[in-house]
Amino acid sequence: MHLMKYKFIMRTLILLTALAIAGVLSSCEQQYYEPALNGISGGGTVTTYKAYTLGSADPGGDNIYGRIVFYKYSSTVTLVQMGLYNTDPETEYVSEIYSGALADGSSTVSRTLDNVSGESGAFATLKYFTISDAAFFDALENYDANVKVKQGAQLVAAGDIGVNADPVEEQE
Repeated sequence: MHLMKYKFIMRTLILLTALAIAGVLSSCEQQYYEPALNGISGGGTVTTYKAYTLGSADPGGDNIYGRIVFYKYSSTVTLVQMGLYNTDPETEYVSEIYSGALADGSSTVSRTLDNVSGESGAFATLKYFTISDAAFFDALENYDANVKVKQGAQLVAAGDIGVNADPVEEQE
């Protein structure tokens, strides 16, 4: 009796699975659209930027290093992008801007940035962190600051910005 019940249940499951697959395959046709490769002139490009190096704070350890780039998006918005190498894919890192030069050892956070995903080495939430301060980008060259990236309390990467370092790359 149990064997007959088992066979009936198995046949029913196989039939329902086959019907579901057939329904998915025939329910609607997929329309293929060609990608739109043209855009508005100047749209989607940010050409004014300053990039600074973030060096490894523990060269003998994970050797996490990279860059932080500040883009002038508009007169009131600066976009910040971070790219790190050798990060642990299962870790999120805290990134912050500190007052003063890195060598001064300041512990005063002037701006908290987004966390960095260890999987991508970039900001975890969005590609860019937004600073809505009209003076930030234009005053960046005189900004007395440094950037630190930490895993918990451990410093893993850092670098001076503004008055404390020349950009490694810039476009005005």
